[in-house]
Amino acid sequence: MTMETRTRLPELLRPLFWDVAFQTLSPERHQSFICLRIIEHGDLDALRWMVGYYGKPRLREWLIARRGRGISPRALYFWAAVLDIPQRTVKRWLRERTEPLWPPSSTSK
Repeated sequence: MTMETRTRLPELLRPLFWDVAFQTLSPERHQSFICLRIIEHGDLDALRWMVGYYGKPRLREWLIARRGRGISPRALYFWAAVLDIPQRTVKRWLRERTEPLWPPSSTSK
């Protein structure tokens, strides 16, 4: 098996990436894009491929590094349970999403 063959996505994932040039996607270079798409829209076969290719430890590190960004709360709670990430951590990430970037200005009149 050549390196080129090993780094291509399997055909079963093609329907998930209808909007991009599928043949140019690399599991290594485009991990975040691929995982986000599979987590939100993939079927069981796609999820199995993702876990089989990346492995749970790597997916866990990736999810923690992203702090759950780009993943719906429902999917985030599910994957946190699968990857053994504490629920309180997920709650904190979700709270951070709703916190304003800057504190409200206090305008005195």
